[in-house]
Amino acid sequence: MTPRPALLPEADVLVLGAGLAGLAAARAALEASPGSVVAVAAPGDGPSGSSFANIHDRLGLHAPATAAERQDFCREALTLGRPGMVREDLVKILSQEALDQRHGLEALGVSFVRDDGGAVRLFPACFSPRSRRAAVFYDLAHASRCLAGRVTALGGRLAPGLTAVSLLQESPGARVLGALCEDAAGGLHVWPARAVVAAMGGPAPLFLHNQAGRGGTGTGHGILADAGAVMANTAYLQWMWARLPDRAFWPVWSLFSDATSLLDSQGHPVPLPDTVRAAAASRAEHCPLGHGLADAALDRFVLGQTDEVGVAVIRASTPGQIGESFRVALMAHAGNGGAVIDGHGRTTVPGLFAAGECATGMHGANRLGGAMVAACLVFGARAGKAAATDTAAARDTLPGAVARCVHEHHRDLRQRAATRRFLAHALQRYGLPRDDGRDQKLVKPLAERRRTISDTQSVRMIDSALTFALGGC
Repeated sequence: MTPRPALLPEADVLVLGAGLAGLAAARAALEASPGSVVAVAAPGDGPSGSSFANIHDRLGLHAPATAAERQDFCREALTLGRPGMVREDLVKILSQEALDQRHGLEALGVSFVRDDGGAVRLFPACFSPRSRRAAVFYDLAHASRCLAGRVTALGGRLAPGLTAVSLLQESPGARVLGALCEDAAGGLHVWPARAVVAAMGGPAPLFLHNQAGRGGTGTGHGILADAGAVMANTAYLQWMWARLPDRAFWPVWSLFSDATSLLDSQGHPVPLPDTVRAAAASRAEHCPLGHGLADAALDRFVLGQTDEVGVAVIRASTPGQIGESFRVALMAHAGNGGAVIDGHGRTTVPGLFAAGECATGMHGANRLGGAMVAACLVFGARAGKAAATDTAAARDTLPGAVARCVHEHHRDLRQRAATRRFLAHALQRYGLPRDDGRDQKLVKPLAERRRTISDTQSVRMIDSALTFALGGC
């Protein structure tokens, strides 16, 4: 039986997600409209997700500083984004506003790597190895506290322990009037809002092997799709090779060395073909796999020797010593897909804005290193500001929207756990960017599973996976 929901006070802006994009949105909403009611709902308390809980405890922020650098950034991002959907206007906005966002983080006390003279040190970026436009900040728990502290200082409300399960609408595509959230005990909370900013992260947490950080639900894309938002680029996850079990980054191009070998299922070394070596000459210029790039031949070569869940065995030798064998996996990371937005973070659904891994168009198939952090900040801020001035909500439709969402809500924790286990292995088996066509086999088992479940969170997980499998629009 569905519990009677608690009705929370109406927010002017309800932000779903307390990662970098979500806190940037909340901050901007409060600064744009002082005194407005801005709330941030998130599943857990403290740093979480790909932004604030990644295992490396540091993030790169790509922020071109001059007109020439911005021009280079746009050219590289547009080229790199193909064959995905990438919009020149969004890329241009990103190039123009990232530096101001970096300065904003510095003013809040976020810890950036600096040179001996005290200036922020600039680094090359993945897919842009000769540039020096990216800054690196560390101590991500501190960064999270800096941003969250600014939100609360401005009068915003942080509401940890509430997981969004549905958006309040009379029907898919209709105006969003808030969100239905679930607490850890299964209690339902109806949170009306004049505007909602989706910043719930991407689908990487659904994979068995991922680097998504703690606290992610993987349901963000499913919630957006259920709301009727137009989606794009959802097939383009970012993939990183990492060791098991510690998930430390592993440079796949180390196979170019005679001291490192890929082993087959019998434990025998597999020679690196000359054709792969030639095609992958540029592979060391970027950590993630490059969708549509010739140097992805090296990644596919390794994937060809992995087991059913994408694990390969590597042997690394040093002169005079017996080689060490270890396992590696291609791990799902922050994706490039999401809801299609305009320059102010608006989705195609009235009252619904999106940022971070819930939004796309500023990236396509691939993204420059540090561009996701820039996008979280730039478009998080733009979405928050626009949401704070969105006053077109039709309150007379709220009772019908609440009734619909509550009626459709079901909770079954055993089913939820089983669905997560099913997805972890199904996505790992069929969802990796192999070159053998098995990805075409993913949609059918997902669709069949969806027909057998009723738990709302399970449905959202399956819908996120289907959105990934179908690739958006």
